[in-house]
This record gives sequence, C-alpha cells and structure tokens, in this order.
Amino acid sequence: MRAAVGMRTFLSELGCLPVSAMIHVPKAQEVFNEEGALEAGEDQEAWFDYFGRTLSQLVWWGEAARSHREQVDPRRLVRAFKKDPSERNAP
Repeated sequence: MRAAVGMRTFLSELGCLPVSAMIHVPKAQEVFNEEGALEAGEDQEAWFDYFGRTLSQLVWWGEAARSHREQVDPRRLVRAFKKDPSERNAP
C-alpha cells in the first residue's frame, strides 16, 4: 500500500492517470487459490463489488482519455522531452 501511494506522483509525472480507488487484499492466500481464482466463499460478491469500484474508475478514465485524445492531440500541446533538460518547459 505504501508503495502504491508513493508511486502516484511518479506515475503522474510519466503521464499516467492513476485512479483514486486502490485494491488491498489482506491475507490474499485465503482469498485466491493457486490459479488466481477467487476463493472467498460467501464474501465473493463483496470482493467483486470491491474490485469493481477500482476497475470502474479505470475504465472511466480510459474512455475519457480516449475521447479527449480524439478531440485534442496531446503531442501538439507539449513537446516531447527527449534528450536535454533544456527541452522541458521550464525557463
């Protein structure tokens, strides 16, 4: 969890859009089987709702970004930073 929180600013600097909802699975060995399938028994619906919150945000951001990219080309807004720090927008 700490790594995820710390990565938000790093990912944003790279141009990523991290979602605000995070997935935390305490005792994952009790929730998933060896193949990665959900083994939560009676809590299965609660886990699907929990995962769905994050995945819904991710899908929303993806669709919004794609829709906006069709209207505005991000490469025309900001030049690519390729070689030299002087290529950044700072004076």
